[in-house]
Amino acid sequence: MTPLRSFCAPALLVALAACGTPLDPPGTPLDTAVDTGGADGGGSGGSGGDGGSGSGGGDDGDDTVVPDEDGDFLFGDQTLRLDITLSDAAIAALTAAPREEVEATLGFQGEEWRAGVRLKGSTSFRDLTEKASFKVDVHAFDEEQRFYGFKRLTLNNMIQDPTMSSEHLSYRLHGLLGHPAPRHGYANVYVNGERFGLYTLVETVDEQFIDRHFPDDDDGVLFEGGYGGDIQAGRAHLFQLQEGDEANVGVLQALIDDVEASTPDTFPAVLAAHFDFDALLDVWAVELVSSNNDAYTTLGNNFYVYYAPLAARWTLIPWGTDQAFTGDEPFPTELRGALAERCLASPACAAALDARIDHLLTVWEDERFPEWANGEMARIESDCRTDPRSEWGDYGCRDALAALRDWVAARPAVVRSR
Repeated sequence: MTPLRSFCAPALLVALAACGTPLDPPGTPLDTAVDTGGADGGGSGGSGGDGGSGSGGGDDGDDTVVPDEDGDFLFGDQTLRLDITLSDAAIAALTAAPREEVEATLGFQGEEWRAGVRLKGSTSFRDLTEKASFKVDVHAFDEEQRFYGFKRLTLNNMIQDPTMSSEHLSYRLHGLLGHPAPRHGYANVYVNGERFGLYTLVETVDEQFIDRHFPDDDDGVLFEGGYGGDIQAGRAHLFQLQEGDEANVGVLQALIDDVEASTPDTFPAVLAAHFDFDALLDVWAVELVSSNNDAYTTLGNNFYVYYAPLAARWTLIPWGTDQAFTGDEPFPTELRGALAERCLASPACAAALDARIDHLLTVWEDERFPEWANGEMARIESDCRTDPRSEWGDYGCRDALAALRDWVAARPAVVRSR
């Protein structure tokens, strides 16, 4: 395993906490830590073994899960256990070409699904000798097959987040504001019986996601942005078309043309003509208040845009929020997303964004977000601290979670000091 100190990033608040005391004894022994609320699948002993009940300290949480046909339980308050079985040939294929799908078996509570599996990630990418992230395509070999209603599962390794909580908490904030965003849960993942650790189970942004959020307007186009793709001149070709007819991709260039023709005075009206204005600013408010340094506003990264043709409106969908809760300043000193940059250059748009930030802070407090966050962090702490492939270790997780609890409690006052 790579030494913990190799991953210390002094600029990041939670990383400072994670890197600060790697040799100190835990403040709370793991076997007497707060009750995570998991089921009896793991326990504090055992080694994980070949799919048995031990998980080296984590709670599989599998035996008491009551599934529902729509799959809502996947994003509930119980940590699942998922098993992936790979043949020797599949392992060899993923080693040689990790982003090419191979045949595998997905197991859950005694049932099995034949599925396609590939590895995923950019800077968080790890291969099968480490803590790999997975895309699971349940309908790869049978178009009619679903996993409790879902065609695909996304399992993120959280390798860059010592708290293993950033995605879970930030998607909760997006959900509280009511704009389209992925749902999120947790699963302990085993590969060929070996515990790979705790993973985020993130709702995939695909045609099923679009159907759920736009049931009467789901024949549009979905693009993945980032990596240079932005709503800016000369950047349209860098978007990746995920869903929809290529014949309709011209609507993206039309949006870019209107934005490019705007002035600081006209920009708010142009934005409102193409987006739900408040919903878009709410996405940005969550990114800024949660100090997400790898988001649309801060890096022009990790987002989708969907065009609903009947409404003739765009929606920006957040993605990849594992770098949230990473700084202690009220806001970043500069923004990188093209629309966010233009918004700050427009006095009216900047004032509207400020108002949405204040609204989020009110929701943060009224919905008792810190109390909810504390409960969720307690739920996964045992699994986080005993994760066999974590690059942060027991004490790294412990310290990062303690810092995050304080950060969440103090954040409204910090932001209001802006």
